[in-house]
Amino acid sequence: MAFVPPQFYQSIVNIESNDQSVAGRFVTQVASVTNQLRQEKKWGISVREDEINAWLGHDLPRNHPELLQTNLWGRLSRPRIKLEPQLVRIGIEVSTWGVTAIAWADVEVKLKSSNQFTLTVRRAGVGQLPLPRNAILEECSKTLKTAGLHTEMQRFRDRTLLLATVPERLAHSDSLNPKDPESRHWQVDSLRIDRGSVTVAGRSHTTKKSYEFSDILP
Repeated sequence: MAFVPPQFYQSIVNIESNDQSVAGRFVTQVASVTNQLRQEKKWGISVREDEINAWLGHDLPRNHPELLQTNLWGRLSRPRIKLEPQLVRIGIEVSTWGVTAIAWADVEVKLKSSNQFTLTVRRAGVGQLPLPRNAILEECSKTLKTAGLHTEMQRFRDRTLLLATVPERLAHSDSLNPKDPESRHWQVDSLRIDRGSVTVAGRSHTTKKSYEFSDILP
């Protein structure tokens, strides 16, 4: 049973995964919203499931192979997602000792407040065998911490939530243009996950950079 992949992964793993033009649309939209963060008060981005999967299948292994490094589970490859209302279904190949299986998780993602998200694992497994949901949340927490987010596990009624917060140091566009004397603070105000697409929108505002006394000495 461990080697029988979930149906959702089988349905998407080969769809346009090698279509560079589809992956390019995803990259273009990310570049566009990055420019909005620098210049505009309101920003937003909406991407389709096929664009994300094309990027995961084409650009990720070629341009960012470090994100698919071998971990305790084994060698990772061919990550894919399927989007449902408020739900991200994630599948990825895991190879160890010459054997390959599909690890997967159904993760409910919601925006709790500006720049703060909650993640709940509804189900998870390897093939048709279930995995403990809290173990998946712990792996999510490690990944998000590596990306610079603050994470905290919380118990709510009969389930465990992962609270992920974008810290202040990441909510500025300084890294986009460090020479700009004005920094823009950005925040996520809305997140909508629909069948086949995800939309994120927010605001940004200008703040003057502060300098240490030593920074202004001739």
